[in-house]
Amino acid sequence: MYGDTSNLDEVRQRLNSVSPCFCLAKWKHVTIHLLNGTNHSCYLPPPHKIPLEEIARNPSALHNSSHKKQVRKDMLEGRRTKECGMCWTIEDLPGNQLSDRIVRGTETWTKPYFDEVRRMPWDADVFPAYMEVSFSSICNFKCSYCAPHVSTKWHEEIKQHGPYELSARHNDMQWVVDQGLMPIEDEDNNPYIEAFWKWWPDVYPHLKVFRVTGGEPLLSKHTFRVLDWIDEHPHTGLELDINSNLGVPTPVFERFLARVEKLTREKKIRHFKIHTSLDNFGAKAEYIRHGLDFERFQKHVHDYLTRLPQGDISFMSTFNILSVDGYERFLDWMIELREQHQKNGRWVNFDIPHLTGPMHLSARILTPDYQDKVAGLARYIQARVDEDRKKPRLRAIEFEKMRRIHEWMRQPLPEDQLRTLRHDFYLYFREHDRRRGTDFLATFPEMKGFWEFCRDLGKPKEPTLSL
Repeated sequence: MYGDTSNLDEVRQRLNSVSPCFCLAKWKHVTIHLLNGTNHSCYLPPPHKIPLEEIARNPSALHNSSHKKQVRKDMLEGRRTKECGMCWTIEDLPGNQLSDRIVRGTETWTKPYFDEVRRMPWDADVFPAYMEVSFSSICNFKCSYCAPHVSTKWHEEIKQHGPYELSARHNDMQWVVDQGLMPIEDEDNNPYIEAFWKWWPDVYPHLKVFRVTGGEPLLSKHTFRVLDWIDEHPHTGLELDINSNLGVPTPVFERFLARVEKLTREKKIRHFKIHTSLDNFGAKAEYIRHGLDFERFQKHVHDYLTRLPQGDISFMSTFNILSVDGYERFLDWMIELREQHQKNGRWVNFDIPHLTGPMHLSARILTPDYQDKVAGLARYIQARVDEDRKKPRLRAIEFEKMRRIHEWMRQPLPEDQLRTLRHDFYLYFREHDRRRGTDFLATFPEMKGFWEFCRDLGKPKEPTLSL
């Protein structure tokens, strides 16, 4: 997840020696959403559409699209690209804050390529070192911050009930259509998947990390096709990563584990890692990630860590408006897992990206007392950092991530926008409870004051009397 984070200032200076906008991720990382023909490099910029005519000429345009090449040119010439605005926002904060542009420069799949990339023509076709693909939107969850073009469960809900009526329509299928994000439902007749399998034999030897995401990847036949392909074509330098919500039926999970056990036992790959998501703990996590059975989730985590003693696990903890209260229990569980399973070179990791959209679920719209709570979470992590232990409890980089979230939350939003987003928060979860049979206040009793505050923002303002 992270490279050597002990020399971040040196990495910053090295990148800035090319350009203050230079980011190696644009060359060596790609996430390709084959389900709708979009891609992005790094998770923060929005995906852009890959023109069909480009992949017809050159399947590597799945990564090396004309749009991507123009962004690379801008970065080399010192222009801040709009799509990377989150990093510019973070870098402009007081206190020399740590942006993802800098962190990505430490990775094993970017750092060794610094000299090679800076000498490349801006319009060169590049083999990524880290490639992530999603084959399908099929999913058994409908997480609060997800969308109908990413999850079939969300799609089913919107077809049945329509979009959420907030200050503007939320998760409206017409918007998905207009943005060109509608999934191609037939995986057997998807030109982007066809282009992927054409490019795959060429890009495969160059990869350091290959990762499959979704939807829920363990419900897609192409995930198992990848596992079979690697079984027949070993790559001893490859780290294979699979995303999973770990909520699939146990027989499916057992089938998956058996395939991965074989690859690792026979040393057909260098390493294996599973990525999963958890944004709080217990019932709170189940509310955020609708469809999650927390007891089954814990069992599948335990089964994986027990049966693959060398396999890493990484928890993506998207810090959102519902993460604050109860998050200490999540941190404690990370420590418990590390104490029990982090041995023989195996890592139990977690990352804490902050949710930036939809904004009515962003921690940034919370009231100032929640900023104090997040500062308390940063202190909670800092007090448990001990990098010198063989099994570190928490890490300095995790403290830095939470400190960054706190600083980000403190940046004011325009009052009118804040008022609208807060009332949208109330409208969204009121409708969420009606549609899904959930109970917000029973699950988050600590948030009653904020809930009522946001509810009352929808009441007509009292008229002011003039004398």
